Amino acid sequence: MSIKNTHLYTFFLLVAVAVVTPTLVGAVTLGHTLGVVSDLINGLIPIVLAITVLIFFWGLAMYLLDAGNSERKSEGIRIMVMGVLALFVMVSIWGIIGVLQQTFKVDQAKPIVPGKIEQRRSGNNSGIFKLQSVKLERKKPRLIVSVFSCFV
Repeated sequence: MSIKNTHLYTFFLLVAVAVVTPTLVGAVTLGHTLGVVSDLINGLIPIVLAITVLIFFWGLAMYLLDAGNSERKSEGIRIMVMGVLALFVMVSIWGIIGVLQQTFKVDQAKPIVPGKIEQRRSGNNSGIFKLQSVKLERKKPRLIVSVFSCFV
């Protein structure tokens, strides 16, 4: 790996940290943090899908424009196959998550978040734990389904 590539990766990592950190620091509760991360992932999904389609068309252009060069032609075919496979995997994961969401009745507007545990002490200092449910509010239902919401 060259020094130039290392500096480029470091720059993109620092930009990503600079963008994400203020957003996560402002998150007060677990539900809000999960909502922020979900919003970030929902914003990245169409971008990643668009990049995958562009990669496919890049391979198609290589295949069509360099028809005389067999090496470039085979590289174009390889890029197209990888683009189609990546698109297939992303859409398949999206569909599997959609099926799981409908199976377990999980809606994007109401994420599953564990309840808050409070400890109440009685007169003899014995701890009694009480599980309370936490009510989460979302601004509006999301239109984009999070592909990676099960990993968050």
